[in-house]
This record gives sequence, C-alpha cells and structure tokens, in this order.
Amino acid sequence: MKHYSDYTREYVQDICDALNEAGVFMNKNSQQTFDPDNFETLTSFLHKYVVMPMGINAFLNDKGLVNRGRCPYTGQRIDSSFPKWTYMNNRSIYVSHEGYAIMQKEDDEEYEKIMGHPAPKKKTGGCYIATVCYGNEFAPEVLTLKVYRDEILSKSFFGRTFIKVYYAISPSIARHLQNRNRINNFLRINILDKIVNKINKR
Repeated sequence: MKHYSDYTREYVQDICDALNEAGVFMNKNSQQTFDPDNFETLTSFLHKYVVMPMGINAFLNDKGLVNRGRCPYTGQRIDSSFPKWTYMNNRSIYVSHEGYAIMQKEDDEEYEKIMGHPAPKKKTGGCYIATVCYGNEFAPEVLTLKVYRDEILSKSFFGRTFIKVYYAISPSIARHLQNRNRINNFLRINILDKIVNKINKR
C-alpha cells in the first residue's frame, strides 16, 4: 500500500490494530489478520474493509477511528464540508479534495489492472450500465456489483472474459440508456436488483 502521508500509515495501522485486538479477521476462512501490507491501495482498504462492512464500520466509528478530522490520504484537516464517499446512504468517510482525486485515480488503476485497458472516461459516455440505471456511480447497488466483479468474477478465466465482453459493449448501451427513465427502471427492478439481491445473500 502506498502511504501518501505519515498520517496514512498511522490511520491504517490504528484500524488494523483495533480490528486485530477485537478478534476480527480479514479472511474468516484462513483467519488472516489485518496488516497494512495485505492491502494494495488505501482506496481498496477504505472501501472494502472500513466503510462497506456494516459491523466493522459501526465498531470503528464507536472507537472514533473512521472520521478523525483529517484526510486518510493527505493528513489535511477536514470537516463535514469536504467530499465524502458514502455506502448505503448511512456509512461515509470524509476526505480532502486532493484525497478524493487520489481515490478516483486508484479506482481507475484497479479497473485497468483487471481489464487490461484504461477506464472509459465519463465524458465520452463510457459509463457502466448499472451506473446509468441507478443514476450514481457510488450507489450501493453499483458498489455491490463492483465488489462482486473484483472479488469473484476477476478470479476466474470465464469471469474475466465476461468482464471484458461486458465493458466492450457497455459504453454504447449506456449512451442509449441515458435519460430513458422507463427503460432504466425496468432494467433496475427486473434484472439488476435481482442480481444484487442474490449477491448479498451469498
């Protein structure tokens, strides 16, 4: 993991120590403990292990370890007027403007690592079908699908093939879906919501 500031190192280590002391495992099957060296990026750590898991997020918030008045990336002093990354409309982490840019950069780099090519630029219409249907790239359902892509699909040959095919055709489909609320609602309710529900039940 790249440490963008001394505060990054302190922030991550404090969270790992608290989770390890509480007997929380990063991977229950292998009983893998939390160690800063186990995470490729700070963004992945924050998204998958700090904000998204409800129980862990509540535990860390109770200890005051999530939002501490400083950006996890830069160490800059921040407050609730700064950008935040939110999951399920009730779990958020605040970052500085520079930190938010780093978060987006690391997210794009993760996409390129999985897909083998740069993430499509939103201004060219290269957005995800799910993002168009839910209206927000950080909608809880979109994030669930993204985690499933990264944690499950990307681990197998057929999964990676599906991802590449999907992202090869999705930009043009997404362009046609923009501002077509009736079709988006149909796709969201009858297809995407059902997929997300199955993923959440795993």
